[in-house]
Amino acid sequence: MMNTKILKYELFTLFFLTIITLVVFYYRDTLPDNYLSISSASSSGFFSYYVTSFLNFINYYSGPWVFVPCAIFTSFYVLVFSKRADWIDALNIFSLSIFSLLTIFYFQPSLLGAGLYQILDMTFSAFSMFLVWAAAGTLFLWGAFRGGFTEKVQQATSGFKNFDYKAATAPVQEKFLLLKDKFIKPKAEGEDELEEEMAEESMVAAPAALPMSKAALKAKEAEKASKEEVAPILLPDHSLTAENAEEVKTEAFLVPITEAKKVEPAVVDEDEMEEHLPVVVQSSHDDDEYVDESEISIFKNRAHKVDSFDDDQYYNLVKLGNTKKETKFHQPDEKYFHDIISKIQAKLGEFKIQGQIINVLKGPVVDTFEWELGPGEKVSRLTSIAEDLSLALSGSPIRMVYPMKGRTTVGIEVPRNPRDFIFLDEIIGSKDFTNTSHHLPLAMGKDAFGEPVVVDLAAMPHMLVAGSTGAGKSVFINSVLVSLLIKKSPNQMKLILIDPKQLELALYSRLPHLLMPVITEPKTAATSLLWACQEMDRRYTIMSEFGVRNIEGFNHKLKNAQPQALEKLRKHYEYASEDTYELPFIVIIVDEFADLILSAKGKEIETQINRLAAKARAAGIHLIVATQRPSVDVITGVIKSNFPTRVSFRVTSSQDSRTILNAMGAEKLLGKGDMLYKYGVDTTRIHSAFIDEAEIEALADKLSEMTPEYNPHIMEFLENGGEEEPMAAVTTREGGESSSGGRDDKYDEAVRVVLEHRSASASLLQRRLGVGYNRAANLIEEMEAQGVVGPAQGSKPRKVLMGSESLT
Repeated sequence: MMNTKILKYELFTLFFLTIITLVVFYYRDTLPDNYLSISSASSSGFFSYYVTSFLNFINYYSGPWVFVPCAIFTSFYVLVFSKRADWIDALNIFSLSIFSLLTIFYFQPSLLGAGLYQILDMTFSAFSMFLVWAAAGTLFLWGAFRGGFTEKVQQATSGFKNFDYKAATAPVQEKFLLLKDKFIKPKAEGEDELEEEMAEESMVAAPAALPMSKAALKAKEAEKASKEEVAPILLPDHSLTAENAEEVKTEAFLVPITEAKKVEPAVVDEDEMEEHLPVVVQSSHDDDEYVDESEISIFKNRAHKVDSFDDDQYYNLVKLGNTKKETKFHQPDEKYFHDIISKIQAKLGEFKIQGQIINVLKGPVVDTFEWELGPGEKVSRLTSIAEDLSLALSGSPIRMVYPMKGRTTVGIEVPRNPRDFIFLDEIIGSKDFTNTSHHLPLAMGKDAFGEPVVVDLAAMPHMLVAGSTGAGKSVFINSVLVSLLIKKSPNQMKLILIDPKQLELALYSRLPHLLMPVITEPKTAATSLLWACQEMDRRYTIMSEFGVRNIEGFNHKLKNAQPQALEKLRKHYEYASEDTYELPFIVIIVDEFADLILSAKGKEIETQINRLAAKARAAGIHLIVATQRPSVDVITGVIKSNFPTRVSFRVTSSQDSRTILNAMGAEKLLGKGDMLYKYGVDTTRIHSAFIDEAEIEALADKLSEMTPEYNPHIMEFLENGGEEEPMAAVTTREGGESSSGGRDDKYDEAVRVVLEHRSASASLLQRRLGVGYNRAANLIEEMEAQGVVGPAQGSKPRKVLMGSESLT
């Protein structure tokens, strides 16, 4: 009896909830939602205010989808549950509700309340929801049918076990054999003997051919029972080209493999066959050519590393992988806008300001109401009553926009309630981003009118970002960094990330774009910026000798450069190989600038930042500097003059807004990505896009397959605190003679260290001999001149040319 009452209570609860959600869903455009408003209008009564808010609250976290489990549960109650009244039936409502909820979430998400949809979408992954969906459906079927459901499952399992797959696939096999006999010619006489002779002459095992299907093997055995079966051998001969390789592969596919000579199948790639297969080594000792196996392995490893950084492979690898679905919000009805228009006009009428609202520009976060001033009215009169106008709109922080480009009106920006969510994949998937010709495109977000905003960092050329805690600054840094990673490969762009907080940029520590590990200490940050300044000077010297004015012109002219011109550039590329003459863009991102400025190295860091901001544009080096303390001791006048492009999120006072933008307005922003973008003399309101941390981790995991290879010269530069470059003509060595005459007294000891370790680097000599970087580098150069070690090979270590027997 008790179980029957519980079932009735469950049925009545579902029915009551279904009626409420269906009514609210039907009248959703006319039913006022006061739940998130600051205060109600004076015309609203107490009862209607809270009743409508309560109904919208229920619909927000449920939705009309409840009708589906209600109908199913009612049917089962009438036909099954009411007749047996088992206590397990009282639990079926939970499994049925979960199963119905996840089914509608996948196939008809508009029937879910916005709050419920957001909780499911942001809390659970697609795989976990699929497992819960399958488990809930199975539990409901078992709870409803019990033993009958178990019997059906057992019957289905036994049916799969007894299914005759051979009989079902027999027609397909027969058609395949007919097509084979029709299009494939039998082998000519003597071909088997020829293949046997070729196999006996070859001394190196080659990749085996692909095996045939079982049906084809049986047919082939029946046709050639009297012939000896030979395993196919593909010879890695120099005469094997892409054309005849295809013929050999096709021929080998038709030859069955015997049990006596069966080899493992392998796939032969025609495009890389000539490049990656080693030279065949004959057994004869008269052959002059010999290939060392260690060199072959080194070559393959090098080829693999080069391929991993191929631009085409990079773009195929990099995808945002955002599994989030776009949350659809219902656009406010006309009554919503008419109420705001009437309040604005009524308040301006009280101050005797003539004019009218002629248009409403709708956006995702704010709506802009265009006010056309009457004859003789001044803009200053309208802007002076902004606080009174905000009070009339229930305290909403409004912003006056004037002048509006291409218009003769004044814009009154009013926050929308509720605001839309802007995801980064919306901006990245837009035509403005996919078809952009920018050198360094940044996905900023959407403007006040809902249009995607994509800007070029190379044209800024540097950007200063500021905002208080929680305003969306860190999310914005992540979104612009991800947009750069999606558009630019490691060959086109390099990164230097400075993160004093050690948390914000830690997700990017395995990027292949990094020139050095993520910097967290102020001392190392000062050294890395010093290296960037020296790299800027080096690039200017290269471009000056090459006769170009910027990095774009250099890379374009480099494609058609003559060998003589490239040889002149060689002296500037001591630590790079010839295939790296092209100069990539370098983007330096500093997440918390205030912490660096107020440290012991603050003055040095500020000097390097100012140097880069003033000169680094043409060299292809660009800065993104962010801070949450927009005070005058952090953002000085020199820094502001070198950063014409600035982004301000919400700040606490109008003084901070003036510090960043030289104007007020940032203190009235809404937060959570709402910002003012100042480029030159123009200021635009933009709403930053959101990217989840899980999406960043997924992208970083994909890119981590391409392991970063830090430049050893840069790493040594950081380890030694930024000593001067070892390329001076005359340098006084520590405790030794000058480089202008004589040999260093530690030269013999340095040679012994190099020969013992079979490795030559300045850092090795520093550790073993206890000398400075300059002296160690000069010892390496002296050994190169004496033929002890080979020349520099980019990021690879130098080769040791002298044998170990020279030690004795």
